[in-house]
Amino acid sequence: MDQAQNRALAALQPFLHLALTTKSPSPRILADFIIRATSAQGTYVFTELLQTPAIQSLRSPSAPEEFRNYYTALEIFSYGTLADYQNAPNLPTLTPQQQHKLTLLTLLSLASEPHPLTYDYLTTTLYLDSAAALEALITEAIYSGLITARLSPTSSPPIVHITSVAPLRDLRPNSLPEILKVLQVWESRCSSVVGDIEAQIAGIRNNAAKRKAREMRRQEVVDTAVLSNDGTGDVGNAAGGGAGAGTGVGSGATGGAGRMTRSSIMRGGSGDENRKSKGTGNKRDLDEQQEDEEVSQWGQQTSEEDGGVGVGLAKMEVDEGAGSMGKSGDGSRTAKRVLGKKGL
Repeated sequence: MDQAQNRALAALQPFLHLALTTKSPSPRILADFIIRATSAQGTYVFTELLQTPAIQSLRSPSAPEEFRNYYTALEIFSYGTLADYQNAPNLPTLTPQQQHKLTLLTLLSLASEPHPLTYDYLTTTLYLDSAAALEALITEAIYSGLITARLSPTSSPPIVHITSVAPLRDLRPNSLPEILKVLQVWESRCSSVVGDIEAQIAGIRNNAAKRKAREMRRQEVVDTAVLSNDGTGDVGNAAGGGAGAGTGVGSGATGGAGRMTRSSIMRGGSGDENRKSKGTGNKRDLDEQQEDEEVSQWGQQTSEEDGGVGVGLAKMEVDEGAGSMGKSGDGSRTAKRVLGKKGL
């Protein structure tokens, strides 16, 4: 139970005790109980007092009419508003304390309605003279623990924002069907909201599953491509490395033989020196070396016969033949053979 409701029940206990323990109270005494209970400080609930047998006796036709109206007044304090009291005929005049108490109770009822609580609306409904009186009433209700609210006097229009209300108002008779209808509408709205939230959650999960499946397929494709490229690269690197090594060895050997042959020709070196410089040449290189030696000897003989003129020619043509050997070995050998025949 709410603390404000506990305090209100505690404030009502003395009057409830009098109504339950007084033997055969007269209608006037019961009317005095009602006046005192509705005027006391901190009393905001009255259903327990209203349901006592002594107070219920005021409803009987045998009770004087002037005292039956006190029972109606107590009903309005229990679940009615200030407007209900103003519109009801023949009710007893309210004391200032009762007027103020019923104004606070009416504020609690208005706070539970969907109508915007503007300054103009509240001052009219609560029969207040000014906005200052309204602000003083709201402040008292806040400090008494009846409401949680915030004043906005500078807004357009000025308004009171009430966020919570203490459960101090009783239910009107025959109000259960209306409450049930309100609860059914609220349940329908909640069900609709829950359905929308569940649909959004399902959609999010479905999209997440699809995204995960796409990522897995993409990763599989990437992994397959990486593995395929790794295997091809290893084979290609091995083949390329072997071919490069073989080419390098062959080129080195051939290049070495060619350089040694040209150097020997230019220097006029002997065949023994060329063979020593070439080291481990193959049979084809040895044949070419012998031909080069023959050409060198022929060039020297020609220079001696022609007075040294043939030396430059022999060197030039041998150089051309030796240079062409780098591109085609057959062409160089043919040139050398023709050159040798011409000299002879």
